Amino acid sequence: MTSTYSSLLQLELIGSGEQANAWGNTTNNNLQYGLEYSITGVYTKNLSAASSPYVLTVANTISSAQADNENRQSAIIFTGHGSNFIIQVAATQKTFFLRNNSASYTITMRLGASGNTYLIQPSTSVFLATDGTNWYNLQTSGTDWLTKTGTYTAFSGDKLFVDTSGGVSTITLPAAPAVGDEIRFVDVANAFDTHNLTVGRNSLKIDGQTSDLTVATEGAAFSLVYSGATYGWKLTEK
Repeated sequence: MTSTYSSLLQLELIGSGEQANAWGNTTNNNLQYGLEYSITGVYTKNLSAASSPYVLTVANTISSAQADNENRQSAIIFTGHGSNFIIQVAATQKTFFLRNNSASYTITMRLGASGNTYLIQPSTSVFLATDGTNWYNLQTSGTDWLTKTGTYTAFSGDKLFVDTSGGVSTITLPAAPAVGDEIRFVDVANAFDTHNLTVGRNSLKIDGQTSDLTVATEGAAFSLVYSGATYGWKLTEK
């Protein structure tokens, strides 16, 4: 009976009577690369030369090269993408530690060619599990505090030091937030009274109003949380 392959990590299962006097190489590859990468592998994927969607590599034949075993890795750090990116993974049970190392662009994890997706915001790390059909967020490490001047379109989860000491600033809210998404703002230079902060509503309501929010209070520190279409973004501090 010829070899078969496990359904999750595609480890080679040697058939009865097969690979006489040669099964050691197959076993060592399963252990040294297949299992070790899936348990302890930390892999950096540079997407600068790739196109979206990008399909993580995995094959029945286990290679010593991490680049040939991307879908088996325990942890993957995505770098180099100059646009929002879709990453396609095998639609099987798996846990991943994932890091979107871009400060500006998102990573969307997708199960197979058309399965469920999970969006990873810029500068964010997540611990995800999938049963092959759904994604489950086990833990998220949010973005670091970012300093912004001038104009900027925020991502859900952003924590922003806004510096208006050199002139007014406009921070535009995300276009398609989910209920519970939150963004924090701090007047880092104590200059909102001199040069105001404008929070652009991006076609959604802010505190039930269909107008942008102007902040002119020196030293203001507040957050906005999205409550849904009826009332939009709500202030959590006033």
